[in-house]
Amino acid sequence: MSLSSLGLTTLDETVYRALLRGGEATAGDPDLVGAALERLVALELVRLDPDGRPVAVDPEIGISRLIRRRLLETSAEQRRIAEAWKTLILLSAQRGGPDRTVTIERIDGIDQISERIWSLSLDAREVLAVQSDRWRPRLDMLPAYLQRLGEGVRWRTIISRKCLVDPALMEYSLTLHRAGDHHRLVDDAGQPMVIVDRSVAFVPTTPDCSAESALMISQTGAVATMVDLFEGVWTHAADLEPHPAPSLTPRERQVLYLLSSVDKDEIAAREMGVSLRTYRRHVAELFDRLGAANRFQAALLAKQQGWI
Repeated sequence: MSLSSLGLTTLDETVYRALLRGGEATAGDPDLVGAALERLVALELVRLDPDGRPVAVDPEIGISRLIRRRLLETSAEQRRIAEAWKTLILLSAQRGGPDRTVTIERIDGIDQISERIWSLSLDAREVLAVQSDRWRPRLDMLPAYLQRLGEGVRWRTIISRKCLVDPALMEYSLTLHRAGDHHRLVDDAGQPMVIVDRSVAFVPTTPDCSAESALMISQTGAVATMVDLFEGVWTHAADLEPHPAPSLTPRERQVLYLLSSVDKDEIAAREMGVSLRTYRRHVAELFDRLGAANRFQAALLAKQQGWI
């Protein structure tokens, strides 16, 4: 994998890899190699020993430091872009006279929708979100997401219990929940929406088709109504992890949610992508852990443990 996204040229990377292998960066034009070494020293990927010889810095230290620096630079650039979006909205509202107000804008395409939401979220104090049953996480955005949470933004998300059947989605949700994006569960999350600072809301143009297009709404009354709707659902939703149970594996959580939401073992086995025999073995092992004799007792004990 290339390191060009971190500011290294092809020669820089070649020289760094050579030093990592314990060799010397002597191949090629001496002037070009010397310039590459200077850049690597400036990037803190290479240091000079007491004799002035270049030594590669451990990549877990050097590359990690470079990634963090690059994320900070990218975040600052995104904030500048976010300010441009705000200016655009203001100019659009003022176009044609002071009495003209633009409160609804259509945005087409999942990438454009994500870009607009994220650009406004960069300087937000609070973000409220409702995810549909079919949402999929943006793993590429996770580092920036966690960084934003670390900066103190208040983030709350409502998801459907059906999402937790997928172990990967469950782990993703738990990661964000423990980092500060508090998640709560409902049986049916309804239509997705994102509300930024209680002033701008994003909803799908067509129900159940959130990936195709969205409406960005800044009309005060409409946004206030959606905030009230969110808060009403949030109040009655269950915390994703009321009593953290780190000993419960993702597979065990999946079995537990299937036990509480699917009546037939055959259907649950298909949901997990395993044979009926394997699924029943997982259920038996979970019963042993809970000390339960049947499905009903397992659900009761799991609730007492705070697992569902």
